[in-house]
This record gives sequence, C-alpha cells and structure tokens, in this order.
Amino acid sequence: MSKLLHGCHLTSIHRRSCAAILSKSLRSIRVVSSLQPQFSPSKPQNALSYFSSSLHRRNLSLRAFDSSSETKSDVVSEETGEKDYKDDDGALSSTSVAEEFPTGDFEFKEMSGWMSFVVKLRMLIAFPWERVRKGSVFTMKLRGQISDQLKSRFSSGLSLPQICENFIKAAYDPRISGIYLHIEPLSCGWGKVEEIRRHILDFKKSGKFIVAYAPACGEKEYYLGSACDELYAPPSAYFSLYGLTVQASFLGGVFEKVGIEPQVQRIGKYKSAGDQLTRKTMSEENCEMLTALLDNIYGNWLDKISSAKGKKREDTENFINEGVYQVEKLKEEGWITNINYDDEVISILKERLGQPKDKNLPMVDYRKYSKVRKWTLGLSGGKDQIAVIRASGSISRVRSPFSIPGSGITSEQFIEKIRSVRDSKRYKAVIIRIDSPGGDALASDLMWREIRLLAASKPVIASMSDVAASGGYYMAMGAGTIVAENLTLTGSIGVVTGKFNLGTLYEKIGFNKEIISRGRFAELTAAEQRPFRPDEAELFAKSAQNAYKQFRDKAAFSRSMAVDKMEENAQGRVWTGKDAASRGLVDAIGGLSRAVAIAKQKANIPQDRPVTLVELSRPSPTVSEILTGIGSSIVGVERTLKELLQDLTFSNGVQARMDGILFQKLEEASDSNPIFTLVKDYLSSL
Repeated sequence: MSKLLHGCHLTSIHRRSCAAILSKSLRSIRVVSSLQPQFSPSKPQNALSYFSSSLHRRNLSLRAFDSSSETKSDVVSEETGEKDYKDDDGALSSTSVAEEFPTGDFEFKEMSGWMSFVVKLRMLIAFPWERVRKGSVFTMKLRGQISDQLKSRFSSGLSLPQICENFIKAAYDPRISGIYLHIEPLSCGWGKVEEIRRHILDFKKSGKFIVAYAPACGEKEYYLGSACDELYAPPSAYFSLYGLTVQASFLGGVFEKVGIEPQVQRIGKYKSAGDQLTRKTMSEENCEMLTALLDNIYGNWLDKISSAKGKKREDTENFINEGVYQVEKLKEEGWITNINYDDEVISILKERLGQPKDKNLPMVDYRKYSKVRKWTLGLSGGKDQIAVIRASGSISRVRSPFSIPGSGITSEQFIEKIRSVRDSKRYKAVIIRIDSPGGDALASDLMWREIRLLAASKPVIASMSDVAASGGYYMAMGAGTIVAENLTLTGSIGVVTGKFNLGTLYEKIGFNKEIISRGRFAELTAAEQRPFRPDEAELFAKSAQNAYKQFRDKAAFSRSMAVDKMEENAQGRVWTGKDAASRGLVDAIGGLSRAVAIAKQKANIPQDRPVTLVELSRPSPTVSEILTGIGSSIVGVERTLKELLQDLTFSNGVQARMDGILFQKLEEASDSNPIFTLVKDYLSSL
C-alpha cells in the first residue's frame, strides 16, 4: 500500500479497513510531489543537456521585482550592470535592465465625445437584461468561496474573473454612480483577496464612490474594507481582528494507539507530510517554514492596513494586541467610518445621490450586472488576441466518474486546449492562470511538456492565484515568465514516500491477509500486514531519492538555475510569492493585469494598444443547474456529495500536491465545516 505522497492518501485496499477509525484525520491530509523518470538524476548536467536540445534556455540573470504601488529605490550594480530593486523590507532583488516588466497598472481614461455617443447608442439597443437605470449603485456581496474559474449564468457562487470585470465595467459605465459592497466572512486565499483589493483601488481612480458594509469581519474582510472610501458596521457587528494563526496536526500518537506503523522516507527537510504521519510534535524545519509564511502574511497585512488608515505600523500592531471587539472603539479610533445598519447606509447613499427619501435607491446586483457585455461600454478590446487558459483545483490525468465540471484540472482536456492554441495563428500570446495545490505527478509532467512546447512558439505567461504549489508550480515553470501575488503559496518541491504497516491493527480487529507472490519485490506495495524487509526499505529509499532528484533537476532547468542553487529553494519548502520572487522561482509580482502587460511586451504589442482576452475555459452548465436554477438546495446537495465522493476516490501513481494541513489552515478551506466533516466520516465508513 505504498505510494509517493505529499501528505497521505490511502488506496482503495485499505480504505474500508481503516477509514472507520481514522477517516476524519486521514481526509485532512493532502498529497505530494515527484516526477516520472526521463533522465538520470545522478547526472544533472546530462539532464540539462537532454532538455536543452529541444527547448530554449532562460536568461540566467532574470530575477523578480515588486510592482506594487509602494516606493522603491533602485541602484545599478557596479559588478553586474544590472538594476537592483529594493522591496518594502529593503531586501534586494535584481533583474536585467533589458528584462524590466511593465507594471500593468490600471489607468482610468475619460471617454472621448464620440465614444461616449457610441456607448449611449449601444445602451439604447442593448438586451433588456443588460439595461441599467442611470444613477444606479452597483451592489455586490463578497462572502464565502470565490472561484478562480468563470461560471456559467446558471451557476451559483462568486467568480474572481467576473468580480474583477465588474469593477472595471462599473468604473466606465456612465449609468453607475458608485459601488456598495457587503463584505462577510470569506473562504478564499490571500492571493484572491489581494487581486480584489487591487481592483477596489483601481475603481477609485474613476472618481466614483465605493462604500463597504461589514456585519462580520476578520482580517481578510477588513483588508478589503479598509481599501474602500468608507466602511460601516452595525452595532452588533462581529469584529475579530486578533491576528493570524497557522496550525499543524500530527497523527503519530493516534497511529501508535490503534496499531498502525507509518514507514516514511522523507526527501526534503521541509516536506512536513511525513512528519504528520510519524511525529507527535512539530519539527524545527516545519516550524521555521510556517513561521516565515505567517510572518509574510501578517507583515503584509499590517503594512497595507497602516498605509490605508494613515497610521504607523506599531500603532496598528498595538491595536491588534489590545483585543478590541467593541464596534464603538473601532469607530472612536478611526478603524471604521461609522456605526450604521444596512438600511441606514442606503439612506446615506440616497442622500448623497439626491434621491427622495420615499424612493428606492436604484441598485443593480452582481448577477445582473455580470450580464452586461463589455462591448456595450466600449471595452471589448482590440484586434490582437491573447488566450487565457484557467487551471483550478486538483490535478488528475483523467476525469473521475464523480467529477464535477470545472472542479479540477484534467491533463487530457488541458493539453487539448494547449495544442489548439499552439496550432492557431489567432493568438499572439497565452496566459495560463493557475490556482492549484497540485495532484497527479504524471499529469503535471505531461502538461509541463505541452506548456514548454507552446512557449517555444509564442509567449506564455503563468499567472498564479491563491496557490500554485507542487504540481501547480510544476505547470507554471513550463512558462516563459511567472507572475505571482505577494501572498501566493508556491514552490513545495520535495517528496515523501511511505507505507503503512497495519499488522498490529489487523491483529486487534481479527483481520488476516496472506499473499502468494513471484518476484523479489512483488510484495513491496501489496504487503501492508508487515513492515519492509531491509532490501525493500533500501529500494524504497532509493526510489524516493530518485523521484526528488528528477523534480529538483527539472525545476532547475526550467528556471535556468544551477542544481545546487535550486536545492536551496527546494526540499519541500513552500514560499510566499514575494519570497519566491527573491529566490528566482517567480519573475514578477502582480495579478492578471500584470500578466497581460507582460504578454503584450513579449508579443511586441504596444502597452497602450487594447487587446482582447479570449477565455478558453468557459464552463458549460449542467442539466441539473439549468432545470433547478441557481441557488437550489438540490443542486447544492448534489454538488457537495459529488465533491465528497471524488475526495474519497484516490488515483493511482505518484502525487505532486502541497501539504493539505498548511493549505487548509492558511486558506480556511471549506473542509473545516463540521457538516462536511460529518458527511465525509459517514461516507468513508461505508
């Protein structure tokens, strides 16, 4: 029952025998990383030679720099002639002057008289569902999960691409006077939060107002609310601005009590999945990694909040450490604008817009406004086309029978899109948008190969969202340029391989298993009722080391980095985008807009020339969605059960997945929902 892991997933052989005892704990662990053999890992120079025969090498001097709005100083190195950029912390990161990337910053431009006339004419002939009253307020509720994928008109939930597009449309739409946001607890990562905050700041450049209302507010919600012109809260609001935590759970003691002996071979000192199975406490290396990630996220939060509220960082930190929960004190110290109920905020907006008190405030919600085409507002783009391929969720090679459309990355379908773009002359460049903790290593490798082939024919930019780690980073490193958010979780180059010895457990429950085999190592992955023999343990260890070397060497080649240097950045360590950039794993810091700007630069398209982004991952609505409608509980239950069944169906072969404990705790995944956990426990015991 052995398998290379990036966490731990049990095969179907043992699911029935162990799931009833440890289903909840085992389901919370995710899986890992490695590669299929294609070259000898013991000779990295030969590996590079092998790959360079067919693929372009990168510029070795290329490094990343931050494009955020904060001020940076720059110095030209006397030794290298390259320009060094100081980030917010004063750390230096360098880039070749010839490789400076455009920022992609949003610039609001007033419409010309002719274009204004054209837009008004288009509004007159627009479809009924695209018509909006003049002076309307665009309203949007930001809460729960936010998908990085586009959604069909019949799908429920929020879509990050649609949220960002609505901000841009509202900035230019003469019928929209401002935005009113309802911000409630979010279940997405910091990468998406950063992207939304950037669009809030961009919208403010239009001169229109943007007001937020937060009845329940944590650090992520306040991060968005603080970027708005005004932030209101009701008297009974729940504010929990107490700081951030990250947690890790360990099963060593549990396994010991129930008679399970994990036999783990860990390659990469930061690869903590093995620790979760064997240890009872956190290792020094895991503590170091998690501390660095937490410091990055918390430090960024303090800096941005302090800047937005015009306060010193130490004052913000002192406020957090006071444990303030009274809304009145939040108002007194200037952290919120005022204390008002929703209807009172609407009355304030009516008065601001000169609306009579007895009339309803004209408003258009997220769902309706999403139907307004950019063409109506003169924002349809130019003749040059850039393809956008979105890759979100776990990576698999083929779609499982329980899969939901758009629920993950299937390499077969992804490769079809890549090849269609490569064969087409329509697209000047390609942006691959990645939001994935990884998955099947074989599938990741096949996609990496196709992305490299595509990059040999036209510019390919990888844009990272919340997470692009293990298999997700594997995909990204096939692109010519990688763009990540400051707080994207990425890297995680390392492997763990292991086997459970269930002999003691089988004795306790009266279960017996006997095997007849042929071949010296035939029982290597089948005999879970006994520990490894010495020769089996040696083979297992060599196999893990071989897989790790292949992963590391291919990453080194893809990033034009010496293997020894890549070794310093690998070893299973997860980095934030900012730290990954300073280490050469990422080229630039920013969101999709910066990826578009870099794609235009690489395709020799002037920055001031509009381009058309062609989404190649548009979803097709399912029959149940069409028949039962948008927020139907029937559809919700169906989707939930399918997701749970899919989670309980594990693929064979090597996995390349980021540590799930880390991902869940930092990103507050929906798995923390006790109802989901209860259903999972029940299903796993069947």
